[in-house]
Amino acid sequence: MKPDIQAISLYTLNATRPTDSGAARTSSVSSLLAVSHSIEETVMRHGMDAIFFAGFQRFSAFLPQANRFRQLAARCKKVYVFGEADSATPAIPNLEYIALQPGAPLVDEWFIIFSHPRFGVALLTREIGKSATSIRESRFGRGRLYQGLVTLEDHIVQPAAQLLHQALGLPQPPFIPAPLEPVQPVNTYLNQFAGYMDRAQSQMSVLYNNLTDRTAALERMEEIVRTMVSRRAWDDSLSMLESPQDDVFQPERRKLTVLFTDIHNFTPLFEHEDPLELTKTLNRYFNLLATVIYEHQGDIDKFLGDGLMAFFTDPKDAVNAAAEMQQRLARFNNQQTAHRGLQLNTRIGIASGECMVARLGSASRREITIIGDAVNMASRLQALAPVNGLGMDEATYRAINRPIRCLGQDVQVKGKGYQRMYSAEYEALEEILKV
Repeated sequence: MKPDIQAISLYTLNATRPTDSGAARTSSVSSLLAVSHSIEETVMRHGMDAIFFAGFQRFSAFLPQANRFRQLAARCKKVYVFGEADSATPAIPNLEYIALQPGAPLVDEWFIIFSHPRFGVALLTREIGKSATSIRESRFGRGRLYQGLVTLEDHIVQPAAQLLHQALGLPQPPFIPAPLEPVQPVNTYLNQFAGYMDRAQSQMSVLYNNLTDRTAALERMEEIVRTMVSRRAWDDSLSMLESPQDDVFQPERRKLTVLFTDIHNFTPLFEHEDPLELTKTLNRYFNLLATVIYEHQGDIDKFLGDGLMAFFTDPKDAVNAAAEMQQRLARFNNQQTAHRGLQLNTRIGIASGECMVARLGSASRREITIIGDAVNMASRLQALAPVNGLGMDEATYRAINRPIRCLGQDVQVKGKGYQRMYSAEYEALEEILKV
């Protein structure tokens, strides 16, 4: 019964046959191209009158080799090119295309079969790891990979050639004795290539393991760095990495609302508490503040010892964040009391105005930060704000445009003279969140 060309597999036909060529190897496209070209050049150089079978998976993969196969077809009895018909192909004398249906086993196979009384060779491979995930997890890390073998052994070459002859209705190929002297160079090359592949595979394995370790270290470093800079600074840094320019970040003026926090009476706590316990408590404290800031569309510019500086594009978000912070800190302090922990009472200052966002620092280290009058004002108001409450400047108070129970008073601000500050005690913060 004639085999169906759409159902046969050369790779599985010979996968279980013993061979002196060794076990099947995993090879890249470039490696298989080198082997394929060596076989083709040997056949063209000696001009052997036999049939040459080549599997390209898809006709589009054959097109770059069309001129080469035009020369090959002129030196062979006949050339058959197999592949899925995904593109038009040029007419080449003495060359016939065998179209494979999608899903046919040979669509996944890269093969060469050449059977001649003086020389027979078989390259039998199958593509592995075709999904993007499998390719990333493969030994070589990236690119298309194939598993299989290349051999001159007649008990491998002969059955493969016979199967193709039967499927295409061709006369059976002649028996292949051992290769004669004129084609000895290809045998030498194949032996050299096998040794090269063993060494290359070992080296690639070492490189891949090193790359995996370094990638894990870089991912860990990224996690650490992201906790050390603001979201805005992180995004801007990525933009600079992707740009060919040395410094793509240009200073800009923006209307922002700046928020400062500070722990009241922190110095005595620092002097009397265990450093490890104090560090753990502060990290929990700052995590609480950061969560609230991000929930209200803010960003953290920097941490300042026992305080922080954040900014918002909308004054309402800043005031809501401040009120939410104090309410959550009240629950935080209640938990601290229950476990005999530290009480971290906090002042918050808020000011709005034009700021400059710039990348500042030395040649060795620069930070993306904001500067301007609103920054200085928010810092000063924080020092004057009620404990567990907040103080805001007049620009912020007017911008939120809603009635809240605040005490408006003129306060002396260092470097600014008397300024109007609106302060809200803790009891008034719940009203802010309700409005």
